[in-house]
Amino acid sequence: MKYIFIAFYGWSEPPMNQDEKVCITAEHFECWNLRKFSASEFIDAIKVKIPPINGNVLINYLNDGTGLNGISEEQYQKSLWGLLLPDPEDIYNDGYREVLALLNLFSTKYMHPSFYVNNMGINKVSEFKNLDVLPNDHQGYDYFKTPNFVSFYNAIVSETKYFTWKRDNVLVWSKEDWRLYMASIFYSGLEEYERSKSSYTWQRESADMATLLETLFTAGDAQNEEIGYRLRKRISTLIQWKFNDIEKEIKVLYKDRSEFVHGSYYKRIIFEMNRNAGDNAWPPSPDFEKLYKTKEQLRFIFVAYLYLHKIMVSQSESLFNDYENVQDMLEDAIINTELRTKITETIKPIIELLPAT
Repeated sequence: MKYIFIAFYGWSEPPMNQDEKVCITAEHFECWNLRKFSASEFIDAIKVKIPPINGNVLINYLNDGTGLNGISEEQYQKSLWGLLLPDPEDIYNDGYREVLALLNLFSTKYMHPSFYVNNMGINKVSEFKNLDVLPNDHQGYDYFKTPNFVSFYNAIVSETKYFTWKRDNVLVWSKEDWRLYMASIFYSGLEEYERSKSSYTWQRESADMATLLETLFTAGDAQNEEIGYRLRKRISTLIQWKFNDIEKEIKVLYKDRSEFVHGSYYKRIIFEMNRNAGDNAWPPSPDFEKLYKTKEQLRFIFVAYLYLHKIMVSQSESLFNDYENVQDMLEDAIINTELRTKITETIKPIIELLPAT
């Protein structure tokens, strides 16, 4: 078994709620309390789990902090905890991007690693400190010490290939594969807005979330009429059992996006400025809570779509065998109650594994 280790920050937070150095969640899944290791002890221990590929990479472990690879004692001390996980890639590559994408699909917030370890040694990650967003990495470790996470990892890891560009993959991709790849780019890009929300970014965030949904549910569709209506119905077919008002909420998201894209949002501000010369007419404060809620719904929607795609491609469910892509399946399921019920039965177990805010 090949492994990858990803470490996360602790900053000045209290000690981790884990007395053991290593908590074994399941076979091949471990959570490490890095405060129980010195830097040199950690390096000795991780080399046993992830042996360096050869002697030339031994410089990529502990250094004075100036090297391109490896970390310093000071950099190690900023880390609180880490996960040892199965690496989905072969011996010549590492699956860091895929595994981090999977963690971000499982977690309610985007995770910010401090470093990761593969058979090339320790790899630094650009430092990012976000104290205002919960669970601020150090509080997230309990999510990943559960059977739910292990089950989710094993169920969805094959679909994380869409979060990376690899030549051998893209040469044989179908239109559905490309939709999933572009949706993955948009989902990863939403991290930008989690780091900083303002009156000047909420419109772009709404637009990006709407575009992600279009990428999954209507991109490449041969029908050009009533696109918004079909999009809402397909999403409803997939996930309304989880979110009762999802059609109405997607409609509001599109209204926000439309006002931004077509300029009516700013026209309204200018109207207020002209009506009241003494009014600076700053952009109104957006409903940030609604943005967080919509992003969470997108997480569930994306996971459901990815997993349904996996089952469809595997042909393990005979009712899905007649479909070339998830879009067509969802379109039929709008009126085919047997198909709709089977879709719900298929994705419900994976969705119920996810932690919620």
